Formats: sequence, structure tokens, C-alpha cells
Amino acid sequence: MKTVSVLCVAVGLMFGAVGPTIAAEVGQSDGLALKAIEGGNWAQAEAELRAGLASTPSDPMKLLNLAYVLQKSGRAQEAAGIYEQVLQLDGNPVLAFGSNAEPRPARAKALAKKGMASLQK
Repeated sequence: MKTVSVLCVAVGLMFGAVGPTIAAEVGQSDGLALKAIEGGNWAQAEAELRAGLASTPSDPMKLLNLAYVLQKSGRAQEAAGIYEQVLQLDGNPVLAFGSNAEPRPARAKALAKKGMASLQK
């Protein structure tokens, strides 16, 4: 199984990470998206994530981040559709989220299920 070694700001925020950070491996576009998420600039974050997904449409980290951004933007139905996309992906890569001090590994599909559950609250 493929392992993705980036720290996910959105997922970390959603599931209680203490201090979200950006890994060194994150590309410039991803970095801009994550900075926008950290700043609550949902429109910019969405634009950056969608641009990144144009080249890697099945990237579970970008999809989870986009779902979070849509959820925070009050677009729960669209967020649910993105979470469903993650659940339909082949494989279930391990993603790291959380703070630099304590990265927390989790499976993409488990995070998508938690995201779906948070929409129902």
C-alpha cells in the first residue's frame, strides 16, 4: 500500500490536532492551500486544492482537505460527495496528520468516514 507522508492541516483541525503544520514535502500549491486553510480563507484554499486535483485527481489528502474546506464553507452536500469519493478510492493509504510534535497516522477511508459523521452532527 502506498504511504503518503504529508501532514494534513484540514484533517488535523477536524479531528483535534493541537498545532497543524505543513511538511517539507508539500508542493507550493499544496502549501498555499494549507496556509489558506490555516487562515480560514476558504475560497483561496478551494481554488488551490482544485488546481492541485486537476493533476492528481485521486490524491486522498487533497480530497480530504477539499471536503473540509467545503464543509467549513457551509457546503455540506458537496463535502459529503468528496468524502464519498475518498471512500471509493482503490486502496486505503496511510496519511499523517497532527502537529510536528505528534503526527498521527490514519487511513484515508477512516478519516473520510469521520468527516461524513461530522456532517451529520
